[in-house]
Amino acid sequence: MPNTSIPKYVQDIAKKGGMAMSNGFAVKFDINGTLKKYIDSVVTNADIYEGFCDEAQLPPSQAATGQLQGRLLGEGSISYAHTKLYTDVQLGWMCDANMEPFKFVNAWWQYIFAEFQPAAGVGDAVDKDGYAPGTTGASFGKIMSTDWKKKSRTTRVRYPDDYTCTIRIAKVERGFDSAIERVSEVHVLQDAYPYTVESIPLSFGASQITKATATFHYTKHHVVYNDISNWSWLSGYDRGGHDPDDPEFGLFGLTTENGVSRGQ
Repeated sequence: MPNTSIPKYVQDIAKKGGMAMSNGFAVKFDINGTLKKYIDSVVTNADIYEGFCDEAQLPPSQAATGQLQGRLLGEGSISYAHTKLYTDVQLGWMCDANMEPFKFVNAWWQYIFAEFQPAAGVGDAVDKDGYAPGTTGASFGKIMSTDWKKKSRTTRVRYPDDYTCTIRIAKVERGFDSAIERVSEVHVLQDAYPYTVESIPLSFGASQITKATATFHYTKHHVVYNDISNWSWLSGYDRGGHDPDDPEFGLFGLTTENGVSRGQ
């Protein structure tokens, strides 16, 4: 018979490290080669596009199914799984005044398509050395009046190995040393790239933080599990103690720690 005691449930959950919080996650992009060189021409600090990511999804697990009929007399059609399906994921960022998260994902999308100026033949793309066009400290008048690219330019798609990378989305919980101390699982998205960069609405009125959003496709996905159930808040005393004002202090107030009750 299951134990229906709420304090017992709370105690069991606390022993396992508490509940999982939806705002505990971390994203990492394993970008290398020419793609990294290209993105670094726009955003050189990975902490911007990894740390400013404030919306993410843990990818679902889904299978394509077929129908089988006539297996047994009187039995209707039954479904069977035959292929793994990988559903696209969406990531969102808070943008700073320099719009660096948006520049990051938009530059990545732009890198998929190499552009060539007219009469340039089959030479190098105009953006072979980095995102083009780019400028620093340009005035409003200059940047709004210059025609940076010719409309008759041509486009050639780069090879997938050039514009894809591995994205890792970790489900984390805070600990004593950092907000990502406890990692329960990591979702690994291989050969990922942004195929849609969402429009950003702008309007006069009440100001709010600008958000950038992109949808990513990937070819394979797997999950690395990590057991953190043996982690305990009580271990914090060995590293300087645990805040008595923390709601989880003393197994959510059910016990004392070193003779101290929660809130004291």
